[in-house]
Amino acid sequence: MINLEKALAGRRILIVDDLVQARSSLKKMATILGGENIDVAINGIEAMNLIHEHEYDIVLSDYNLGNSKDGQQILEEARFTHRLRATSLFIVITGENAMDMVMGALEYDPDGYITKPYTLDMLKERLIRIMTIKEGLINVNKAIDLKKYDLAIKQCLQVLEHNPRLRLPASRILGQLLLRQKQYAQALKIYSQLLEERSISWAKLGQAICIFKLGEPEKALRLLENTLMDHPLYVQCNDWIAKILLSLKKPEEAQSSLEKAILVSPKAVLRQMELGRIAFKNGDLETAEKAYKYAMRLGRHSCHKSVNNYLQFARSAQSLLNNPKERQVQNKANEALRALEEVKQDFSDNTDALFEASIIESKTHSTMENPKLTKSSANDAEKLLSSYEEPSIDYQLQLTEAFIDSDQSVKAQKIIDDLKKAELSHKQEMTLIRLDNALNGEALKRHSGLLNDEGIAHYEKGELEDAIIAFDQATHYEQASTSVLLNSIQAKVSLMERESPDKQHLKDVRTLLIRIGELGKNDERFVRYSRLRKTYDRLCRAVEK
Repeated sequence: MINLEKALAGRRILIVDDLVQARSSLKKMATILGGENIDVAINGIEAMNLIHEHEYDIVLSDYNLGNSKDGQQILEEARFTHRLRATSLFIVITGENAMDMVMGALEYDPDGYITKPYTLDMLKERLIRIMTIKEGLINVNKAIDLKKYDLAIKQCLQVLEHNPRLRLPASRILGQLLLRQKQYAQALKIYSQLLEERSISWAKLGQAICIFKLGEPEKALRLLENTLMDHPLYVQCNDWIAKILLSLKKPEEAQSSLEKAILVSPKAVLRQMELGRIAFKNGDLETAEKAYKYAMRLGRHSCHKSVNNYLQFARSAQSLLNNPKERQVQNKANEALRALEEVKQDFSDNTDALFEASIIESKTHSTMENPKLTKSSANDAEKLLSSYEEPSIDYQLQLTEAFIDSDQSVKAQKIIDDLKKAELSHKQEMTLIRLDNALNGEALKRHSGLLNDEGIAHYEKGELEDAIIAFDQATHYEQASTSVLLNSIQAKVSLMERESPDKQHLKDVRTLLIRIGELGKNDERFVRYSRLRKTYDRLCRAVEK
């Protein structure tokens, strides 16, 4: 065992806690135990600033730090930015009992954790135990810090030979190093030797990874599934099951594996991002929306903050907007729009992100039947695209669709004409054909609208026969809206009520009703539709008599 007072002397220590009393108490304990060079941070942002400024030997961080980065995110970012050396210690202090919080912290492999409330003796005992192990592996970790991984492997083998008490931590690091160096057969041997003596969850996972990498995915799957039976909280197994299933072209099963992992440990931002990606590809937009929403929220204070999370969340949410009149749909649309606004603020120097945000924003406004804002967002995207020297074909196709949605057919037609001269992939060519057809459809829809206006003018003057002629021309187009179909029914029904029921008119009304289908009670045209349907039924009965 090490002498803690000597071990702490000269070490640079960082204490992170948002509560002044807890922070002061821990600093006092660390000082009593031998700490001399101690810094403190009151939140995660200040902690990361200090970590980037100084090299710390020991970090003692509370898990829950209010609305800032939490302890898990500090550890995650410190490792991601290589500001936490292998020779350093990171210890999480938590009073959290919630499974998702505890699991989230442990997944990033802190050197240890301390549960509140704790005493000076408990802190001392815990530090001695953790630092003794760390000291025994000092040469291994020094080699890792120097990125001399082959040397680190040799040092691990020496520890295994001369210090059997450190067999487990040394074997764990050795397995990770061998995997990093793609020495899968050697790593498999290390894991298998351990498992012959005892059941160890991380060794089972390592064994399965090696077997997968050596070309036996089905066998690796069985091992991981058996490991989860024995260790149901070891969700890293679910991550690898998902990877293997994707390699076997089984994306739905891969998604299911990640969903199980997230039930246990939802605070792993990379897992949420991967679930969102797979679910979106699988067409499960509800799951994708939830996953990206969680990833977006977790990422706000994380090194894994990604514009893709915001854009994919907004895309997923936009695709789920079915009835713009429903309050829940309006709330979902507003959430998507807020995420896009956050993109504009936080990623203002990323032109690609701003362009895609404007495109999604335009589509969202179009779905929510707000033509003015649809057009405004499409024009924002147009300005952004004009800043590119050579805008990509995919971006031009996206803008074309935005112009069609915003009723800017001239602009859309110009891009389509230009792209017809360009070299396109098969997928791009199919998209261009679809947009060209859609643009022609919009033109017919507008023509139908003009005929509808003509029919309304005749109807208001009582010229029912002329109104029916105009409405018949308008409804001839498949693109005719439900409102146009209802206007045509109204004119025919009004003429029959004024004169007498007519079998041909009744037949025409029946055809129009079939085209409309069933309207939901929340549709603002439902009352009119119901009234016209009742009148039609009454006229039919009159003819039968």
